[in-house]
Amino acid sequence: MKKSTEKNIVRVIFVLSILGIVISLYLLENHYASTSSFCDIGEVASCSLVNASIYSELFNVPVALLGALWFIILALMAWKAFRKKEALLLLAEWNVVGLLSVIYLVIAEFLLRAICLLCTAVHVIILITLTLSIMLYRSQKRKFSFKSAFKAARPWIIGIIILNLVPLIYFNLLQGEKENHDALAQCLTEKGVHMYGSFRCAVCAKTRAMFGDSFQYVQEIECHPQGKNSQWQLCQDKAITGTPTWILEPNDQDVKRHTGFLSIEELKEFSGCS
Repeated sequence: MKKSTEKNIVRVIFVLSILGIVISLYLLENHYASTSSFCDIGEVASCSLVNASIYSELFNVPVALLGALWFIILALMAWKAFRKKEALLLLAEWNVVGLLSVIYLVIAEFLLRAICLLCTAVHVIILITLTLSIMLYRSQKRKFSFKSAFKAARPWIIGIIILNLVPLIYFNLLQGEKENHDALAQCLTEKGVHMYGSFRCAVCAKTRAMFGDSFQYVQEIECHPQGKNSQWQLCQDKAITGTPTWILEPNDQDVKRHTGFLSIEELKEFSGCS
């Protein structure tokens, strides 16, 4: 392979890594947003649903943040490869690590029965950079042994560990305990507030994530006909046109309702729970 061709391939990997950073940062913002994503185009294709699921965090760290860090490291490696051919081996090694994240997220989407289109874009980027990095590696006349591979990666290993330890420490030690919403959730039930939701509803997923473990005390009624313990007919009788729909209905009397996302403070006002 010509040297100019190698340089162009490395440039492509660098540009793709920047694109991956941008997408990952958007997914990180969407992970915490209370609104839906522009790529929520149906029950199956929903970035918000996947991005607010139990699979969207690893050890309390958002997967989107880990993805952004992975692409940042890839960009640095590509930049290094412009100057030193030894760094081409690093690109191949790091892309193999990226392949593991693709497998993890594909399995998560399969379990959720939903597709995150932006996540799929990230998967495609990783598969392309993996293919290109392998092409670069195989084009080298001098093959690298396992010993040389470890030697090339060793200076990066410490930096990678530190870079990933920072969010791990922040989200598990420095951020403090998450606010407990047990009292509010129990009060909602006592007041006769029900959340009519759906396992396919992205905003419902964000609501469950907002409550955390406290959501077990919230009375949710599944309105999707394919959902677990579905009460589809009840939802039809209640004229539920969108999820989530919060209804204050003590003694089955429909006092008031709200369709859409409600924050913790808004739920307190809606229910009268102080």
